[in-house]
This record gives sequence, structure tokens and C-alpha cells, in this order.
Amino acid sequence: MRGHDLFRIAAVLALVLCYTTILLGGSVITTDNGLACPDWPTCYGNGNLLPAFTGGAAIEWSHRVSAFVLSVGVLALALLGVAFERTRKVLLRLALGSLALVVTEALLGGVVIETSLLAGVVLLHLAIATVLFGMLLVLALLANLRELPQRWVDWARRASEEDPEAVRAAADRLPDPHGAPSSGGAPPRPVTGVASQEA
Repeated sequence: MRGHDLFRIAAVLALVLCYTTILLGGSVITTDNGLACPDWPTCYGNGNLLPAFTGGAAIEWSHRVSAFVLSVGVLALALLGVAFERTRKVLLRLALGSLALVVTEALLGGVVIETSLLAGVVLLHLAIATVLFGMLLVLALLANLRELPQRWVDWARRASEEDPEAVRAAADRLPDPHGAPSSGGAPPRPVTGVASQEA
């Protein structure tokens, strides 16, 4: 398997892992289990990486494990980018940018716990996760663009182009700022009253 293929597969896997982590994070919030594991990085501050997998701790710890696997996946993606994608600078920058974001996100996860779910920190945590997902989505798309069926690419190109008929119809509906009638519009009314007498 070529290096480019490893990179594009890793990009898709990282995207799926990011989506899974965001879903699990949402589950932590909606079930109000953000402090079910009151310490970080371990659950109870005792060094035990496998806390009792029950109740709220199971929900919170699942999110943390998913975030760890995501971090490993994005690290692998960045290393593959450095090894095989140096000639495709955009892909390499996106991979390295994703790595920087995932490290920031992991550290911020600890701050979320240490600040006892301070709203501003939680929102920043969610915002960075959203940016990371968007970056990985673009990266996965670009990395796999050459592998997509041509009909999909053609459809996307057609979907992004303007319809000439719709553009023309919209232009015909716009008023002319100089008072000239738009094409196909009604002729202007003759000027009457005081203004016409002064002219």
C-alpha cells in the first residue's frame, strides 16, 4: 500500500474518531456527568486507568478514552503527512494543524475538570472540537478527492456553479439605479406635475 493511501485512510479514520468523540462529549453534557470523573487525567486521581465502568463514570470515561484514541489517530495522521505528503502542502498543513488542535483540546479537557465545568471553558472546549471536526472533514475530502467516482466530482462541480437562466432572471428583477427600464420590464411612466413644468 502506498503512503498516499495510508494517509487518506488515516484521514477518514481520524474524522470518524473525531465525530465519535464529539457525540460522546455531548452525551456527557446531556446526562450531566461532566464531573462523574472528578480528576484528570485519571478518573479518581489514584492512577487507576480503568475505573469502575458503571454509571456516570462510564459515560465520562468513554469520552476520555475516545479522545485519547482520537489523539493517537491524529498523531499518526500528522506523521504520515510528514512522511508522504510533503509535496501536497495544504494536506500537510491541515494534518499538522489538526495535531495542534487535538493537543489543545486534550489539555483544555483537563481545564474543564479543574474549573468544575466553568461555562466559558466548556464552550471553548466545544468550539475547538467543532473547528477540529471541520478541519478533518476538509482534510479527508481533499486527501480522497482523486479516489472519488468521477460522477460525484462532476455533480459537485455542477452543484457549485450558477444557473445562467436563474442569474439572468434575477438580474431582470433588479431595478436599474439610473432609471433605465430593466430588460423585459414595463416602460417608465411619463413625468407629470410641477417637475415636468419646471423642465
